[in-house]
Amino acid sequence: MNFLSPDRTKQLVALLVTASCLNGCQEAPEEPQVALRLHYQVGDTLHYEYTANGTVTYPDSVTADKTTKTYERHLRVDEVATDVTPSGNYLLAWTYHLPAEAGEVADSEPRDITINLEISSQGRIIDVTNVETAKPVFGDMDFRTYLEQTQPVFPERALRIGDSWTQQVKVLSPEAEPVVTTSNYVLENLTEDDGEPIAVIAFDGNVYLPTAPEKGEGSGAVSSEERIRVRGRMYFAHERGQTVRVETNAEAQLTRVAVEGGSMERRSLEIEQQSSLQLIEP
Repeated sequence: MNFLSPDRTKQLVALLVTASCLNGCQEAPEEPQVALRLHYQVGDTLHYEYTANGTVTYPDSVTADKTTKTYERHLRVDEVATDVTPSGNYLLAWTYHLPAEAGEVADSEPRDITINLEISSQGRIIDVTNVETAKPVFGDMDFRTYLEQTQPVFPERALRIGDSWTQQVKVLSPEAEPVVTTSNYVLENLTEDDGEPIAVIAFDGNVYLPTAPEKGEGSGAVSSEERIRVRGRMYFAHERGQTVRVETNAEAQLTRVAVEGGSMERRSLEIEQQSSLQLIEP
């Protein structure tokens, strides 16, 4: 027999639930959010070590066979913040310290190549200059187009683990319609490295690099284009706003087209490469 009225029973149930929550009920903790932004002060100097190894497969000049060669690259890259603009963009100088074998001549002396760029705190490329000195090694590459396709532009919003974003770049081709490339990014994890918070960003994208036609050996023209699939992870120290490591797998196809005497010859080579860019702490 129930000796309590229905109203009194409801009151006791409410009290029991309240007491139970006081002893054990807790709100679920909010998922951590991070705002990804670059941050530099004038004079900041970062030293990176770049290593890469890969294979190049190219057609034989006489037969239909293909030849594969392996390669390794090791160099240091210095990044110096030279100024901050009134709008808050950063002016950076990137210096590539190239070993002798990276030049056009096998026994050439080691050389340093510096390019300058202006970049926003979100990672948007504003301008790239002083690229002429890089052409003897990197060829007639449009550095701005390349960097726009490979540098992530962080979203305005703060991110939780699993959040993603997509960026597209319209690449103008000197001979064809513009090509739109797409890169996808996802905040894969939030972790620590020696006690420092690190945002792990996975990426998967495409890069398109065309070159303008130039005069070949005869009276014809030669042009080329490179299409690259890049995948990997970026480790970003988001509290200090600096990249500490980037690991990349790339698959590229470089196509060279030569037009001579009304006939066209197309030759392609394929490149597979694994690379790492690691911040070296002073």
